[in-house]
Amino acid sequence: MPHRPVLLALASALAIGLVGCASPSNESASPSIDGVGEPAWVQDATVYEVFVPDASAEGTFQGLIGRLDEIQAMGVNTLWLMPIHPIGEKRRKSDIGALGSPYSIRDYYDVNPDYGTKEDFRALVDSVHARDMHIIIDLVANHTAWDHPWLDEHPDMYSDGPINGFTVPVLNGDTTNWTDVVELDFENPRTRQEMIDVMQYWVREFNIDGYRADVAHAVPLDFWENAIDSVEARKEVLMLAEAAGPEMHEVGFDQTYAWPFYGALKRVWEEDAPVRTLATQVDTTLANLPEAARRLRFTTNHDETMWDAPPPALFDGLEGSTAAFVLATSMPGAPLVYNGQELGVTDSVSFFARTPYDWSQTPDVRRFYRDYLRLYGDSPALRTGALTVHTPDAEDVLVYERATDTDSLLVAVNVRDASREVSLPDGYADAPLTDASTGASVEGATMTLEGYDYRVLRRATAE
Repeated sequence: MPHRPVLLALASALAIGLVGCASPSNESASPSIDGVGEPAWVQDATVYEVFVPDASAEGTFQGLIGRLDEIQAMGVNTLWLMPIHPIGEKRRKSDIGALGSPYSIRDYYDVNPDYGTKEDFRALVDSVHARDMHIIIDLVANHTAWDHPWLDEHPDMYSDGPINGFTVPVLNGDTTNWTDVVELDFENPRTRQEMIDVMQYWVREFNIDGYRADVAHAVPLDFWENAIDSVEARKEVLMLAEAAGPEMHEVGFDQTYAWPFYGALKRVWEEDAPVRTLATQVDTTLANLPEAARRLRFTTNHDETMWDAPPPALFDGLEGSTAAFVLATSMPGAPLVYNGQELGVTDSVSFFARTPYDWSQTPDVRRFYRDYLRLYGDSPALRTGALTVHTPDAEDVLVYERATDTDSLLVAVNVRDASREVSLPDGYADAPLTDASTGASVEGATMTLEGYDYRVLRRATAE
């Protein structure tokens, strides 16, 4: 999504609407929906969001190929590429950044020449698949650039409005931010079919593995249902909606954004809200999700890093940001890392401009993400286990279990910058425990967690 102010208002409203008073578990998920959570790899996706200009020294598809081994070694198995298409020139917001917004699409059937050629993109997809990884791309269905050829060839595909007969997208009453794009009209059958053709094209011609749908909630649900069915008639794909409502899963999306949790997480850090509110929020959300649906869980993404702030700025430094990341991504869902996050960047980063990174910097922070995401990938409990919260009344330390029949982990996260002591829950105090990261034995009935400390303990389970 190209503009943060609308996002903030929407996320805040959703956070308020979904926080409730339910017991912390995920036993009450709604029935399954055909196709949601399929194919099987979707259930295990660890997602790495890529802004191509920033993701390598070259800022190209070929440069990204050169980083794939490093990215995979971090525990990532799914790449999400922000829009790969040519960026509109007309009404470009050059005052924000020289590149303009990548969400202002001039041609859905081409790639941005600054990133390389279509053959370079094909080589990237093939290289991702050769590593048994997956790749999805951004789909911007709600709007195009003002110089997209559809505007001249088929003006009826666009919403009527006051700007030479057209209009910019209006969300939550905001008419001032999205001036570099023009809104499509999904009441027009041509618009729907053209966009379905676009979705089919990249799956058919390049074998991509799915889409992240930008501002998915602003496009009619029945369009998404038809479009997803059409694409999945050719290939089962991952569909990620930039939306928080459970109705997105009902029309075929596998993943939705955990915006309400992100909002609640910030309140825990910024307003000293009790950590128990996070457990309540998760439980309320899970109760409304279909079986096999997933929440995309994050402490930043391209919008947050640009319009809000990077995790170290939001969560009181690097230690606080790692605790927040563990807490967010150890809840049921799919973890997301935005390129550069693993470097511990502390300044806001614009996706309207290029920000070269030194990918060898801050080895300690990179090591944290690598070790934790590898643990996540190796643990059936963290990927798919049931959630049980053992401290539903907690102020400062949330203690909870993720468990399957073969894997059981106890997670404790201290959200304050001061040490706290907690007791191990029943079933753990006398059980053989090991540190899930190091394998070292853990003894005792209590744990002391220093400021922003966390523990992930494994309990032996019956074979």
